[in-house]
Amino acid sequence: MAGSRVQVNKQHKTRFASKSSRNAHKVPLQDKHKIAKSHANVGKGARAARLQRSKMLRDQKRAELLKEKRFSSGSGSPPRIVVLFGLSSSVDLNSLEEDLLGLLSPQRNAIGSPAVASSEYKLRATILKAPYGDLSACMEMAKVADLIAFVASASFLSEDDSSNLYIDSFGSQCLSVFRAVGLPSTVVLIRDLPTALKRKHDLRKACTSSLVSEFPEDCKFYPADTKDELHKFMWLFKEQRLTVPHWRNQRPYIVAQKVDLVEDNCTPGNCTLLLTGYLRARSLSINQLVHVSGAGDFQLSKIELLKDPCPLSVKKGGDSMHSDDNHTQVIRCLMPDPMEQEPLLVENIPDPLAGEQTWPTEAEMAEADRNHKDKKPKKRILPPGTSEYQAAWIVDNSDIDYTDSDDNEDDAMVLEERGSDF
Repeated sequence: MAGSRVQVNKQHKTRFASKSSRNAHKVPLQDKHKIAKSHANVGKGARAARLQRSKMLRDQKRAELLKEKRFSSGSGSPPRIVVLFGLSSSVDLNSLEEDLLGLLSPQRNAIGSPAVASSEYKLRATILKAPYGDLSACMEMAKVADLIAFVASASFLSEDDSSNLYIDSFGSQCLSVFRAVGLPSTVVLIRDLPTALKRKHDLRKACTSSLVSEFPEDCKFYPADTKDELHKFMWLFKEQRLTVPHWRNQRPYIVAQKVDLVEDNCTPGNCTLLLTGYLRARSLSINQLVHVSGAGDFQLSKIELLKDPCPLSVKKGGDSMHSDDNHTQVIRCLMPDPMEQEPLLVENIPDPLAGEQTWPTEAEMAEADRNHKDKKPKKRILPPGTSEYQAAWIVDNSDIDYTDSDDNEDDAMVLEERGSDF
């Protein structure tokens, strides 16, 4: 229907034009990539910038991970604290502690420090046992632990098929408290598994399926009966990236390995608390206050930097593991500055006259009058016919132009700003 109404344009007259001249502006398909486009270069530059930025971010993240790994597992890092927590009263933590200590350091009896250094694993660790039934002690250990190893016993499941025997009431209570405080890195060690492979696999699978809902998603389950199983766990623990609660890295803290009290002869009833341990999380200033759990805030009298009692690498010439001088050798001593030391002020003492307004003195009033008299009056250009009373109501910074274009500038009245007589 619309075919007859379609607009038909007149063709260009190509009577004397050749075919080559008519197609001269056309470019073959194989030669189109040779034509440079402005937006193509812009796209290539933007893509190169994106690639460079992504590479820079990867390098920064890799550098941060390497720095964190050196800080957490290097020779200058503090020993990792491993807390063994039994999920039920049937778990034997003493045998597990002996197995781990024997695996880390077979000659641990010669070391006076609670931390052990393993030359095989290139690792320093402190193993603590959470006392069963003492909720306060378990919570204090969980607050400083780098890794909490929850220990479950599979012996009861072989007698009774009930899965609720893995965790008793005290274990459930401690787990809820740990979640409220903030859990660090966690693992679950399964003990008392049978020697038969089929039965061992079934019990381990049943234990894992019943406990997986009680722990975070990244929590791993390891059998911990034989030396080979503990050896595998220690290698994985050495390479593991530990995560701690955010609030723990906000301030420095020390896990005391040795505590001494020195009485003050000059002031009866006072004493000096000597704490020996590794400084963790952040650096500590000699001028800031320290908080002792259950006692309050105190000032530091001095800080002594001691030689590491549990070095990771020992020189061949000296046997520092059996030397008593290494535990007491002072490398450097820091003393507080009385001008910069924080005071022991718990509450701010308000000044009753701090917010009061005092009456000005006669000298201040005379100076104010003199400044007011010496102030030069400002001249203002006002519309013609404006009285002094009307001029007082006109704002100086007004944007309105009251001048008439037909009037002459000489007709404007100039008034001096002065005080009103009313």
